Amino acid sequence: MTSARVLVVDQHQLIIDTLDAWLQANAPDLVVEDGWRAVPFAQDPAAVRPSAWLPAGKGAAVAILGTLDHHSELIPAVQWLIAAGFRVVVLAATADGWEAGAAMAAGAHAYVPKSAGPVTIEGAIRAAVDGQQYLHPEAAGVILDTPPQRVKLSPREQRLAQLYLGADALSVRGVADALDISEQTVKAHLHRIRQRYSAAGIKVGNVISMRKQLHLDGWIT
Repeated sequence: MTSARVLVVDQHQLIIDTLDAWLQANAPDLVVEDGWRAVPFAQDPAAVRPSAWLPAGKGAAVAILGTLDHHSELIPAVQWLIAAGFRVVVLAATADGWEAGAAMAAGAHAYVPKSAGPVTIEGAIRAAVDGQQYLHPEAAGVILDTPPQRVKLSPREQRLAQLYLGADALSVRGVADALDISEQTVKAHLHRIRQRYSAAGIKVGNVISMRKQLHLDGWIT
């Protein structure tokens, strides 16, 4: 049986503590190394490599991604954690068809509703450790296919696009403050996104067309 080091990400500390206690009592080879209340999007994921957790490089690092503040943060959160070196298990509040499809398309290894219980969650973690995908039957019955992604965005770019063009759109200044970067850097990122679409033969010359295209491609909601 392959051991793993586990990160639990959930805005509710009770979930972090409960999973930690259950795994300690029932699956001691799955060690909760840390618990975060949110994904640190403003931080470079390369600076959060979990390799130091793994004895002699053995085993795997798995992130259990629980409740997020906003539905729209799911894909960038999954991608950020993958970029940091984790295999991701999404622990959903309920089995949501859009979330299930988006999470798996973004690279998550597993999608499980919290109601499935700790035994099933443990099984999903072990599937991720073994490099296998697991989709809970309840989610499999409602899963939705996500639109094709015509351009690739980094986790930082997607987060920036969501902040600027998503449901709770911020100004350029607001995005800069949220990500702790300059307004000029925000504008440079947006310009690069437009360039990628232009190279793909799609014109997104204004905010309205850019928002529509990014939504169509599943990058923002």
